Amino acid sequence: MKGNTAYAGSLVDGTIVTANLRTGQTAPLVAADGDPAVGLKIAGPLLLVAGGPSGELRAYDRRSGAEVAVRHIPEAGFVNDLTVAGGTAYFTDSQRAVIYALPVDGDTVGEPREIPLGGDFALAPPGSFNGNGIAAFDEDTLILGQSADPDGSGSALYLVDVPNGEATRITITGGDVTAADGLLLQGRTLYVVQNRENSIAQFRLSADGTEARFVRTLTDPDFDVPTTIDFGPRGDLYAVNARFGTPGTDSVAYEIVRVQR
Repeated sequence: MKGNTAYAGSLVDGTIVTANLRTGQTAPLVAADGDPAVGLKIAGPLLLVAGGPSGELRAYDRRSGAEVAVRHIPEAGFVNDLTVAGGTAYFTDSQRAVIYALPVDGDTVGEPREIPLGGDFALAPPGSFNGNGIAAFDEDTLILGQSADPDGSGSALYLVDVPNGEATRITITGGDVTAADGLLLQGRTLYVVQNRENSIAQFRLSADGTEARFVRTLTDPDFDVPTTIDFGPRGDLYAVNARFGTPGTDSVAYEIVRVQR
C-alpha cells in the first residue's frame, strides 16, 4: 500500500489492480498475462511481484503499470511472497528451502541469487507449503513464516541470517501460528495472518527476535481467507481476502477488509 492506494493481484491470471481505500474504487494497473501475481511489494517507483509457479520475479512501474523487468528462476517451485531491505528484495519459495535475493536500486533491477536455508529450517513432506510470508527484521536478518513444518506441529517462524542463510526457529509462547501466511512487522510487534483460521495473530518479539510472545488475536466477520495485510492511512490494518476454494470467475467479488482493532 502507498497512502490511500492499495495494490492487489490475481492468483488466476496475473491481473493487478489499484484500490482507493477511501472511496473503494478500483482501477486496472497490469493486464492479465496468464501467470499468477502472488506477493506484491512497493520498492520506490517499482511494484515488485512474486510470480508463483511461473518462477518469475517481476517489476512494474507502480504508477503506469509498465513492465520494467522480469527475472526467471528455472528451478523455482512456487515464488510466494517478498520483502525489501537495504536495496534488496527477498522472495520466498514455498516448495524449496531457499530465498531469492533481487537487487533493486530505484528503477534498476539486478540479477537474482539464491540463498539456501540451513540451520533449523527443513522442508515439510511433499505437497506441503513451506516458506511463505516474510518480513525484514533488519537489513541482514529476515523473519520467515513456514506454513507447514516437518515435525508436524503446524506452522513455524524463523529468524534468517541473510549472509549465510542460517535459520533459527523462533520460540513462540502463549499462542501459535497455524496456517501462517503473510507477515507484517512494526518495531517489535509482529502480525501473522492465519488464512484458513480467518484471523491475525499479534506477537511481541524479544529484542533479538528469537522469541515471540502471543498478545492477541484479531479477526473480523468479513474475513474470507485473508492472506496478507498492510498498514493504510492513520495506521489502520487492511487485509486482502483470497477466498481460497471459491471458483475464479468474473462474477466473484473480492474484498480488502479494514481490520477493527
